[in-house]
Formats: sequence, C-alpha cells, structure tokens
Amino acid sequence: MITVRELLPSDRAAVAFAFAHLSARSRYQRFFTAKPELAPRELAHLVNVDHWHHEALIAFSPAPRAPIGIARYVRLEAFDTAEVAIEVVDRWQHQGVGTELMAALIDRARHAGIRRFHMTMLRDNKAARLLASHVGPATVLPAAGNVVNLSYWI
Repeated sequence: MITVRELLPSDRAAVAFAFAHLSARSRYQRFFTAKPELAPRELAHLVNVDHWHHEALIAFSPAPRAPIGIARYVRLEAFDTAEVAIEVVDRWQHQGVGTELMAALIDRARHAGIRRFHMTMLRDNKAARLLASHVGPATVLPAAGNVVNLSYWI
C-alpha cells in the first residue's frame, strides 16, 4: 500500500530522488523539454509550497519506503482554477499511483476553493490522457503543435 502526504520543504532529497528515477522520456513528458537535471533554484521552487495557492503531494512506496510520485497544482489567475502536474517514477507507472495522487489532489483543491483543473500534456502521452479521463469529461482548450490543453470541473 502506498502512502500519500503533503510535500514538505524537508522533502528536497525525496523530490530529487523521484526526478532521478524518471527516464529521459518521462522527464520530457513532464517538462516538455530535455531535462537531465533540476537546477537548485528549480528544486527549491518545487519543495517550497504554501499548500493553498501551490499544493504538492508526494507518494511513497511500501517498505522500503521510497518516493514514487508527486502531484501538484498551482492556482491560476482565476481563483477557482489551477494548473495540474503529476509525475510517477517509471518503475511505478501504470500501477494506480497517478490515480491515487490525483484523487488526493482533487480533495485538497476542493478544500482550497478550486473547482477547475487545467492539464497540459503532450498529445502522444497516453498515460496522462488516461489519468485525465478519470477526472471526468474535459473541455479541450486551444493548443499548438503536439500539446493538448484540457480543462476539468472537479
């Protein structure tokens, strides 16, 4: 059984560990660019969340506990709308980790007054599209190239 909890500033090493266990393809799908490493500034941004406008949750595997996924939202200009991103380390993909993280993130978002999630993904990222389909029916927003922008009521 995995454990999901809010991400803490002390989880810097856990975030770095999770990033290190993403394949080059998974990193590209998450960040839309080749990203061999996280800069210290980027890592600091990822762990310094206020749990209101910027929420982040982290999933850990059963013993021996290791970080296996991170889900986050960042509130957009419209107060009730947030951009969502989820990453699951390659070894744990397609095992329900993303679904569990998304459910927990939706719960946290609703308590913060967020009613709509926006998700941006690569058109060929079938796993992200499948995960998004579990949220409910989507509105497709304008996008360019190989990018899909979806909007969901939560």
